[in-house]
Amino acid sequence: MYLLALPAWELEHLWGVLQVLRRVRAGDPQTGELYELRQELEQGPLPCTVDQCLVDLQRVVAVLILDIPAVRTLATSLALGGPRDAAAHQAYNEVQAAWAALGAL
Repeated sequence: MYLLALPAWELEHLWGVLQVLRRVRAGDPQTGELYELRQELEQGPLPCTVDQCLVDLQRVVAVLILDIPAVRTLATSLALGGPRDAAAHQAYNEVQAAWAALGAL
């Protein structure tokens, strides 16, 4: 498991990208250039549909914004580099269960 801390503004920008992709999928006329890019991506050598991009990005955002006590316990344990005690193992299991519930695993 990797511990990644992001500045709030980076997470806000990632959230903004997710919102724009949702507008593109909905056919929002203000996303015309992105709609054209979407068509090119879907027909490219490695096709990527907007729906698949949304699913993947939603999983990333779900992991990054997960805010439960277990995340803080695990982050503290990893950041301090201390022994992995029962509380750290329990927190790890809770984080994995939460990610699985969100479809992130």
